[in-house]
Amino acid sequence: MRLSFEPLLTRFAMLIGRVLPRSWGLRLASGVGNILGSLKKNKMVKAIRANQYVIHNQQMSNEELDQAPKIIFRSAAKCMFDYFHFLRRPEILQEIISFDPEAQAAIARIQSHQPTVIVCPHLSNFELMGYALALQGVKVQVLSFPNPNTSYRLQNRLREATGLDITPMDLSAFREARHRLRDGGSILTGLDRPLDNVKEEKYRPQFFRYPTNLPVAYVRMALEANAPVFILAATSQPDGTYRLVGSPPIWMEASNILEDEILQNAEKVLRLAEPMIINHARQWAMFYPIWPQFLGI
Repeated sequence: MRLSFEPLLTRFAMLIGRVLPRSWGLRLASGVGNILGSLKKNKMVKAIRANQYVIHNQQMSNEELDQAPKIIFRSAAKCMFDYFHFLRRPEILQEIISFDPEAQAAIARIQSHQPTVIVCPHLSNFELMGYALALQGVKVQVLSFPNPNTSYRLQNRLREATGLDITPMDLSAFREARHRLRDGGSILTGLDRPLDNVKEEKYRPQFFRYPTNLPVAYVRMALEANAPVFILAATSQPDGTYRLVGSPPIWMEASNILEDEILQNAEKVLRLAEPMIINHARQWAMFYPIWPQFLGI
């Protein structure tokens, strides 16, 4: 959840997650999320409205647009509580997490030291899933958002404490990722967090029919390593458990024209991610506008 970038809120969530029973904590988180989702002037609320409007084919009523941020903030707040609750209880974490066959295939490939590229949409409790994978000994280099500010650095330190190898995206991290893939290792990165400096981005892949400023660096790395790309997404289940779902392996296709190669492969991945997001739209914790032109809706 992107509110976890606020250090004070993160530390408060850590305390609540440590001391409250899960049932109490989830109720508290739901109430907090409902309040936050009601702040119509908040930038993240506006971003949620715009993002949901696009993925629902611009068919949402004003009432539905008002409700969407409340639903998503409730989901994200509950995921944040669960993350910190189970962070101190790894012995029972496996009881609430399961993996579909495609996710199991991706994990097995990583564990057999075959180069693999994982991309993850911001669905449900992706932080908790990362922790669960680390507990299983799944070793990947996580390419996180570049130029982290103080709040991002706090979140990255928390991730590292769970055993994840976190490297903010820069030239050094990309070199390390290429070496890792070449040596049979694996990398993981976000799929749907838009990059800054929209006008400076060379590649703008289409996502839900509109050009975006989403990252595409994983395409070139997968091609160089002859590694498949897997989409892995955390999903919340009605019974309070979580399930990691995955895509089949997506093999990148080379082209003589670099721009076509990057865009076509990135869009192939994004097209497979679209139904995952649509099917779990109420859990899509994307608090940044992917399509800024719709912010005014």
